[in-house]
Amino acid sequence: MKRFRNAILLLLCCSLQAVAQPRLTFRELMADAGTLSVGKAESRKVVFECKNTGTQPLIFDHVETSCPCADVKLPRKPLKPGKSTRIKVTFHSKDLDDRGVSTNLITIFYNGPNQFTRIRVFANLVD
Repeated sequence: MKRFRNAILLLLCCSLQAVAQPRLTFRELMADAGTLSVGKAESRKVVFECKNTGTQPLIFDHVETSCPCADVKLPRKPLKPGKSTRIKVTFHSKDLDDRGVSTNLITIFYNGPNQFTRIRVFANLVD
């Protein structure tokens, strides 16, 4: 009986620990940077609003982009549970030479259960 009680307590502790984690939730996962001229020093900023819907502070680790044409500003301070913040992305067209719709995949790494979230920025590139 004592073993059974200890096993139940261990399972409860493990399940509570799994629930007590940060969780990053975005209002939108895609943003449109509009129309930019190819090869010119143009840039557009887009903002993604996100919230820590978990129960522990969320710490942004790093970011990876599918194209060096995007600069991403992550918050430096931990995001407390229930609090919101903004992630700013600047899309640059200077070094791009392809026309049409360009999609930049941005992967944000953090200390949550999924460990990363992906957002996308689209831009229409013209002459």
